[in-house]
Amino acid sequence: MGYANIILDFDGTISDSRDDIAAAQLWVLQQLGVNTVRKEQLYPHIGKTLQETFAILLPPALHERIPEAVELYAGYYPPRSLLTTRLFPGVRETLEALHRRGKRFAVASTKRGTGIRRATDHFNITGLFAQLQGSDDMPYKPDPFIVNKIIADQEWERSETIMVGDTGHDIHAGQAAGVATCAVTYGALSVGEIRAFSPDFVIERFPELSSIVDRLPFLAAQTERF
Repeated sequence: MGYANIILDFDGTISDSRDDIAAAQLWVLQQLGVNTVRKEQLYPHIGKTLQETFAILLPPALHERIPEAVELYAGYYPPRSLLTTRLFPGVRETLEALHRRGKRFAVASTKRGTGIRRATDHFNITGLFAQLQGSDDMPYKPDPFIVNKIIADQEWERSETIMVGDTGHDIHAGQAAGVATCAVTYGALSVGEIRAFSPDFVIERFPELSSIVDRLPFLAAQTERF
């Protein structure tokens, strides 16, 4: 028994892309005349939609320019998306080892599908995934649509599927889709913040995923830390 199917968030879960993302967001803010934000202040917002992020970071007087901010980011970020981005330690080795054991993987990301594929090709891990699902023209997490779509497309059993991510949006999407959830603590949120969303599992390093994929789901109230 256990989890044969593993759905993964991308930024903050598989890849450490926060510097490239934050640098692009900072550039956008500067183009709109906002020069008081430091790059480190942007890290906690990675994983949110761009609309959410700029609604938080732009002063109310500039909220009407949020669509412009999103457009500026969409043009600036892609050619600079892999300047400093790296896989988190142990990601490649863990994915490869679990893949050899017959585990199946998919990505469920707020990124566009082209951005995910650009990154997985860059890191030479594309072939490990059954599906790279971006949020192109669909509701964003925490809506469970993206998780449900992967399950339907791949004909996976929900009882054999686990959603892994670093934000409340990831955990809530998995919970709403009726699958087990695993939170990582090295991404956007602190241990306390991520635990507040009651994931079934919490891991501090990606390789710890190997120790839970053969387990049965835990009740939310019995969150286990590895």
